[in-house]
Amino acid sequence: MITKSLKENGCHLIFFSYLIGLIFIPIDPNVSNKIINITGAFSFLLLLIKPRFSYDRNIIVLCLGLFLLGSFYLTWYEVYKTPDVVYRNGYRGYLEAGKMLFLGAFTFLLMSDYRFPKKKVNYVFLAACIGQIILVTRAFYQGIYLDAPRIPLSSMNGNIGQMGAATIAAYMITFNALYTSIVFLRSKIKYHWIIFYLNFLLSFSAIIMTGTRSAIVAYPLMIILMLIIEYRKQKSFMLKIVAAMLFLLLSCGFIFGKEIKGRINAVNYDVSLYVNSNNSLSSVGARLSMIKAGIESAPDGLSWQSLEERGKKIIALSESDNLYKGATLFLNVHMHNEVIEALSTRGILGIIFLAFFYFTLIYYSIRTKKYLLLVFPLSIILFGLSDVITHAKPIPASWIIALFLSILLLSDKREKSI
Repeated sequence: MITKSLKENGCHLIFFSYLIGLIFIPIDPNVSNKIINITGAFSFLLLLIKPRFSYDRNIIVLCLGLFLLGSFYLTWYEVYKTPDVVYRNGYRGYLEAGKMLFLGAFTFLLMSDYRFPKKKVNYVFLAACIGQIILVTRAFYQGIYLDAPRIPLSSMNGNIGQMGAATIAAYMITFNALYTSIVFLRSKIKYHWIIFYLNFLLSFSAIIMTGTRSAIVAYPLMIILMLIIEYRKQKSFMLKIVAAMLFLLLSCGFIFGKEIKGRINAVNYDVSLYVNSNNSLSSVGARLSMIKAGIESAPDGLSWQSLEERGKKIIALSESDNLYKGATLFLNVHMHNEVIEALSTRGILGIIFLAFFYFTLIYYSIRTKKYLLLVFPLSIILFGLSDVITHAKPIPASWIIALFLSILLLSDKREKSI
């Protein structure tokens, strides 16, 4: 009886902790990171105190994907991280992400049968509103009042102009906005459609202010996909709400036309520089360079290698061909492509573990018929084409919290009464 009460109260505590973690994403993602790790360790203890020997197969598959990828990262880190390594930040990113994935798996498993009491449903809506108000307020303050060319939100302590900060901010905004969109979409309050559209308009504006092209493209696509999934059986209504979404997209395009045009021109310039001048020292050029360099420097067969080994190979490539010079700029971070990063450090096994992780997210979403969850693996995969979404603290923290809370929401029998 005592253990049952302990587990129940523990689950309530974890639930509220994750809501706090959601609110802290636009304030300080380090707090969200700590919440994931602490609740993960606590979940592990609760699983030991009151073990269950039968779990739904679907949640086991999902947790296995998180657990194995996290374990793989931590194992690789322990093998290659030594006191005299050169690329400390790169290793640190895998340590932090590995811990969150590994420990988060226990929380996902523990909470798989959690049903929050009806009175707590109001906290879901309240936390979503508070989180988005803070996010949008800080984004617009940085973009308009501080006149930041690309807003960093809370990434890298909110330092404007720091390399990578705006891109991280875009991903954090996207994952938070996807979760809150599900909350508002399933809400039955009188003005939930106004709130839903307002949330999209403000979130998309914030993403545009980050100047991150992948998020500018992916976020509206995911929201439209969300609407199609939710109202696929009501085609006439679906067409109306999608049309309204397209109108908002055009409005944002008109308001931020200068910024969007600037980012498009930057792509054209970078590609021209790469193709015509053999110069990869640009945003797009460096990414293309890293893809080539990552493939060329990959370890053979099932072997792994350290970041230093990879770095030496890429530096050697850059000395013989200028096209590889762009890749040398990011040796202390990652290769800005999820698949290439996995291949260039952990070889074929890295690809296998990453593919299994993707599979488990999609498998769970489809098998449990929680189709709205598909926006998370699809976003992770899309962003992974030009970045690494399972590295460091802020990005994994944002999608882990958003995915976890979305699963709880869509699993609860009272979800439609929010």
